[in-house]
Amino acid sequence: MTIRRNLLVFISGSLCLLVAACRKPEAKPVSPTPAPEPTPAVSSIRFEDVTKASGVAFTHVNGAAGKKWMPETMGSGVAAFDADGDGRIDLLFVNGRYWPGDPRGVAGQPTLAFYRNVTEPGGPIRFEDRTKESGLAISLFGMGVAVGDVNDDGFPDVVITGLDDIRLFLNDGKGHFRDATKGSGLVGAGWGTSAAFADFDGDGVLDLFVGQYVNWTPKTDMYCSLDGKTKSYCTPERYNGVPSRLYKGLGGGRFREITKEAGLVNPLGKALGVAVRDVDGDGRIDLVVANDTSPNNLCRNEKTVNGIPVFRDVAVEAGVAVGEDGRARGAMGAAFGDTKNDGGVSLVIGNFSNEMWSVWSAGPKGDFFVDESIQSGIGRTSLLPLTFGVAFADFDLDGVLDLVGVNGHVENSVQDVQPTVTYRQPPLLFRGLGAGRFADASSQAGATFLVPIVGRGLAVADLDGDGRPDLVVTENGGPARVFRNVTDTPARSVRLQLATKVKNRGALGARIVSTVGGRKRVDEVSGGDGYLSASERTVVIGLGSAAVADAIDVRWPDGKTASAKDLAPGLYRWVEGEAPAAVKR
Repeated sequence: MTIRRNLLVFISGSLCLLVAACRKPEAKPVSPTPAPEPTPAVSSIRFEDVTKASGVAFTHVNGAAGKKWMPETMGSGVAAFDADGDGRIDLLFVNGRYWPGDPRGVAGQPTLAFYRNVTEPGGPIRFEDRTKESGLAISLFGMGVAVGDVNDDGFPDVVITGLDDIRLFLNDGKGHFRDATKGSGLVGAGWGTSAAFADFDGDGVLDLFVGQYVNWTPKTDMYCSLDGKTKSYCTPERYNGVPSRLYKGLGGGRFREITKEAGLVNPLGKALGVAVRDVDGDGRIDLVVANDTSPNNLCRNEKTVNGIPVFRDVAVEAGVAVGEDGRARGAMGAAFGDTKNDGGVSLVIGNFSNEMWSVWSAGPKGDFFVDESIQSGIGRTSLLPLTFGVAFADFDLDGVLDLVGVNGHVENSVQDVQPTVTYRQPPLLFRGLGAGRFADASSQAGATFLVPIVGRGLAVADLDGDGRPDLVVTENGGPARVFRNVTDTPARSVRLQLATKVKNRGALGARIVSTVGGRKRVDEVSGGDGYLSASERTVVIGLGSAAVADAIDVRWPDGKTASAKDLAPGLYRWVEGEAPAAVKR
């Protein structure tokens, strides 16, 4: 892909003009992407690549055959969730396929891949391939995945997005899925990307937001070149954006599109990342859309009229539409977190190469975000990598959120024109220091963590039940990786699995305020964040040196509240209307 120069002009905060220009090819590369500079902060966070030993043998197929078709560069995601109710986190990998006419597809197209977690208590991480038995051996040019209980039977269901396709799979609670797309009301036209579940209208039934990227088809594919001689992948500026879609949940796995009524039609949008959270604390779930070379959207959920949630895009006045230079960036994944332990919220978005990560922070009211990309300690290190999946998690369980991102370029010949940028890039890990500041801890995270890959999807989950968040990473056109968290500190945390009894059984949107040793943090059970992926929804509250969590206050999705005090380290299932109950894995 070319080095991009974007000119952004705003009119009333909604109109932008993006003009891409190319530099002439530079001299032959002399050095790879530089490793992250050593951080002055000591970090105990360590990861170990256990992919081979775990039994995960998934390899993503992007269909690349020399045509340089744009969808080949973007996929795909992974979901980490307990599909069969045994208390262990299973994995669902989204796959692509070969293009029509490709002889590699004659013997059969690749499919989704489902791995059942069979890890024994205290043992190493182990998975078994159960794709065929699960009913998920489905082939499509897939991109994203979202997890939510759409029929309120207590079992997590799955939506897969892709190129001119979308699938709804209902779960019977035993890890067997049924394709229920027909009659669901979901429409698979266009290029679907990240998706998120949330109860936007407050009726207790999950709604679904599906990001849409650009208007690309094999017939409209354009010719682009880095050197004027050979074809390269085009930038998104060459294609028109496509409005994303909002579906109102009707119950029973049925949906109705309400994008226009909800005020979410954005023809300039080129959505890749999606994240949901009650940003302003008013009890209604808001929505952030990370757009690639188009201004980001922060859609504030203002009211519900006749059962329809009504949104207003406040990204411009809130300060998150573009960078400080007034230009839209090549935005990929997005995630929310309380990084200052003050009840406010930070938003991080991974961006294109030569565009540092966007890091914005707002107070508890969420009305205005301050760009803290530089002062957070993230900006300089994140400048060169092209970042897709991003996620907040407390990896060392000290009570402060850390941040991880996976990287990889879209053009395998990028180093021919940008000597300092490589195609394969190592992940980045930032240790949270508190007060919204981070230290680059990548170089301390272990040798296998630093192996360069073409990273895309990222899911955070406790795969072995030891209380520490692990990582699952997908690679475009390559093998997935499972990273076990082997941090050498006590795994002292309170982990909460929230649930309700009737509607929205997974308690998506529940808001948790925890107090540990005088430090507070706000978390939410989120139905979508990151890039094309879904992480485990257990809320992990690191205790650090504290013996107990002093107080935990929950605001349930229906607005009711509950509290618990002096919770000892461990895993708890907390059902609305009941006290937290300890769970043994």
